[in-house]
Amino acid sequence: MSMEQSLQRAFNNLFYPESVAVFGSAKKNKIAHQIITQMISGKFAGKIYSINPKAEKPEGFSGIPALPSIMDIEGGVDLAVIAVPAPYVETVLRNCGERKISVAVVITSGFSEVGNTPEEERLKETAGEYGIRLIGPNCAGIMNTTSSLFASIEVHALPGTTAFITQSGAIGGAVLASAETRGIGFSKFVSYGNRADIGEVELLNYLQDDPQTLVIAMYLESLNNGKDFMEAVERVSSVKPVVVVKSGRSSSGLRAATSHTGALAGSDEIFEAMARQTGIVRVPGIEELLDLCEGFSTLPPLKGEKIAIVTNSGGPGILTSDRAEELSLDVRPTDDKLKEKLKGFLPPHCSLLNPIDLTVEGTPENFKLTLQAVLEHGYNSAIVINVATPFLDSEAIADGIIEAAAGRKERKPVTAVFMAGKIVEKGIEKLRAGGIASFPTGERAVYTFAKMHQYYRKKRRSEKIKEPVSERLPLTSPILEPDLVKFLEKEGFPFPEHAFISSFSKLNSAASKIGFPTVMKIVSPEVIHKSDYGGVILNIETESMLEKAYRKMEERFSQLEFKGVMLYRQIERGFEFIAGIKRDPCFGAVVLAGAGGIFTEIIKDSSIRIAPFDIEEAINMLSELKIGRVFSAFRGDKPRDKTALAELLVKLSELSLKYPGIEELDLNPVFVLEKGVVVGDVRIKALNDRRSIDNEKNNRTGT
Repeated sequence: MSMEQSLQRAFNNLFYPESVAVFGSAKKNKIAHQIITQMISGKFAGKIYSINPKAEKPEGFSGIPALPSIMDIEGGVDLAVIAVPAPYVETVLRNCGERKISVAVVITSGFSEVGNTPEEERLKETAGEYGIRLIGPNCAGIMNTTSSLFASIEVHALPGTTAFITQSGAIGGAVLASAETRGIGFSKFVSYGNRADIGEVELLNYLQDDPQTLVIAMYLESLNNGKDFMEAVERVSSVKPVVVVKSGRSSSGLRAATSHTGALAGSDEIFEAMARQTGIVRVPGIEELLDLCEGFSTLPPLKGEKIAIVTNSGGPGILTSDRAEELSLDVRPTDDKLKEKLKGFLPPHCSLLNPIDLTVEGTPENFKLTLQAVLEHGYNSAIVINVATPFLDSEAIADGIIEAAAGRKERKPVTAVFMAGKIVEKGIEKLRAGGIASFPTGERAVYTFAKMHQYYRKKRRSEKIKEPVSERLPLTSPILEPDLVKFLEKEGFPFPEHAFISSFSKLNSAASKIGFPTVMKIVSPEVIHKSDYGGVILNIETESMLEKAYRKMEERFSQLEFKGVMLYRQIERGFEFIAGIKRDPCFGAVVLAGAGGIFTEIIKDSSIRIAPFDIEEAINMLSELKIGRVFSAFRGDKPRDKTALAELLVKLSELSLKYPGIEELDLNPVFVLEKGVVVGDVRIKALNDRRSIDNEKNNRTGT
């Protein structure tokens, strides 16, 4: 049986078992007893066995077979759920292996999350020896509402079309409980804890083809292999939305995430870049996660940014409008045609702009007629805000909204915001039953719309980029600037006219070819940050100035290994950017672009992408920069060549994959001209070449 077939069999037995053995104490308030309780109350139709040394029957469940060992069960067992103390888990796994059980969920904690990595490694080795696939350890279990399987210590999930996978069992429980109060259901739930074996990548691959799952929600703290995750989530998100909360955005959160899972959490900036590239819908917290789950599972796709806001009170409409524009949604005023339509049934004191404010005329009939009108007049979506008052019937308003939204051939996204909580809970229930998503505030509704639109827009382009074959870096240590410039020019990177001068006698002939003004830079293996030590001289305009500059360099660096100087034609009026490569331990090659020259550290304005990426993604990078305004005519200056800089970023992406020996590469500054770009300075940090190629392969394969 192949690895793929083995994993598929394990998933079938994980989510659709006909028999489950639960290992652990059967006494009340113990985890094994709680899991058995959950499974019975969830009406699991298969066989359940309680396994513990004393063969104690689960208290309150006399009909459940209780046995001292898995070996005492007649017939096969599909799934093992293990909740015994940590020192006994390996023995239980061996017994499961002897019974040919293909998958086990290890609830038990006390492994890598508390520094006990060797014991966790032994679990993994034992499972591998017997061909057992593992969920956990240190997890809260799994659920499949389709097969009424609730092998978990968390509250029962309502049935639905969202699968939720989480590293944290506590977060998982909180999400399930919050979702229940909002009527949000799930197809599957997996708390996978320390991820000794099956993790987010395997789960994503399985859920991609799961017909019961239309949306995937995730809570992540760390990743085992960033490149594998990126490839999986890019593929899956082209089929169905993947909504992610990734913790560790702050330095303290990063430390906590690393200690919690015993794994490297990775740079948040790089994870954010990966999310933008792949189409992941990343959200900051649990409220937004649930909002997006409701939005994706209830609303049709958004086909544009133009939204209408209908309210019966000005304040909430204004707040919603402000937030919508912050999120780049289009809250354009109503046109004359729509105004005339609205005047046909609304009195003059109603505001017919967008937001459309019905004021005291917010009756069920007027809400219905107004919504029908805006949906017929070119708006891509609509938000209805009802500020409840004692004399308004929220259920009747809900009926009107449902009727208006359903009365069109082409269904458009409509959401309702009933802001009075318990007073209008029956109206909210009616909305959801009628297929209308409901959010607590208008601001959260437009955030959901904006994120959904971002996803559907990205989904339309999912072309795979071919990666180059890795080669050895053709540079030997110490790498000096003349050799580095020659190498990069061969790879297609543009530099100004230049020459390497190793002796005074060659100075003037080289300068005559380059032209003035000229820049002179020290060439020495002992000087890296040249400008910090007087190793760069600008504005050299004559042969006399050139000769003096060379002598000055010789004198200033006489105690160091002086190899000579580089002469460059000085670039005038180019806007300075930085572009570069770094290696991330989780995601591999990363490309950065931002404000360059002296502004690199002052402004700290940068954008990141993970290699490889295409020209469109490079342009997106540059559009995210605060200094991106320089690409348009600004304060009398002519626009700069954005496309040329984007092409240079794509070259860096290709270079980073072609030569894994490049650990870091800084092009700073890159002068962006009215037409074209020119690299002004370059610095490289290279790995041992053979080791670097092996490391890059390991980044991709997870070895």
